[in-house]
Amino acid sequence: MPVLKVLTLNIGNPSLERAHKQVKWLEQRDEDVFVLTETKNSEGCHFIEDYFNNYGYNLLSFNSSIQYYVYFPQSTTNDLGVMIISKIPFMRTYSIFRKDDKYYSRFAACEINYESQVINIIGLYVPSRDSSIEKITRKKDFCIAVANYLKNTPHNNQIICGDFNILSKNHIPHYSNFLNWEYRFYDLIIELGYIDSYTYCNENINDYSWVGRTNDGYRYDYFFVSNSLKIKQCYFIHETREATRITDHSAVFLSLNI
Repeated sequence: MPVLKVLTLNIGNPSLERAHKQVKWLEQRDEDVFVLTETKNSEGCHFIEDYFNNYGYNLLSFNSSIQYYVYFPQSTTNDLGVMIISKIPFMRTYSIFRKDDKYYSRFAACEINYESQVINIIGLYVPSRDSSIEKITRKKDFCIAVANYLKNTPHNNQIICGDFNILSKNHIPHYSNFLNWEYRFYDLIIELGYIDSYTYCNENINDYSWVGRTNDGYRYDYFFVSNSLKIKQCYFIHETREATRITDHSAVFLSLNI
């Protein structure tokens, strides 16, 4: 049975030096699609974009049989966002926000044809926040816009992934600083028929994609999959955060039986 493999990773808007390390790690992976979050219109992210766009032609990958396709919506407001890199040609790429919108780069989506099935992949980088009204409003308005889109859009064969900067109400440990509407965003996705792939594959296991300076763990990075798709595996890859230290997040791996 054919297996589609997808990986999501927060790359932390890397310096050029760290971007070199990240592409070296990524090009050794066998996933079909990479969804990278916390990108920016920066030297490091442009290096990643150019490297994979020119794969097989640049000196380090010359004569490679692999071709990559890159979708990197770049904010005109200097905001952070998402980049999608695929070994499968894009049928379509899009954001639900206008190019001049401050959220434009935070929503990047593509359609691919895999084994005669159209798969829609949405990458999100939900804004983080502090206790200021401005940051709370920014995050809440983004979540509302995405929630309204999902509620009014067919979601067969759809994957939603990335760094959500939210937790479920059942997250262990429980942190009191998260607000009800943040939990509601997670709950709404589940109510719409999506499956939290990590929970599905790792019931009763507490693991984290980001760990703070006080050693508190948070599961910020997700794969939500529509129930029309068959989940095979979903797990964290901690080496990006612990061994290679190419970023401060663990990657998340998803495979689907197609």
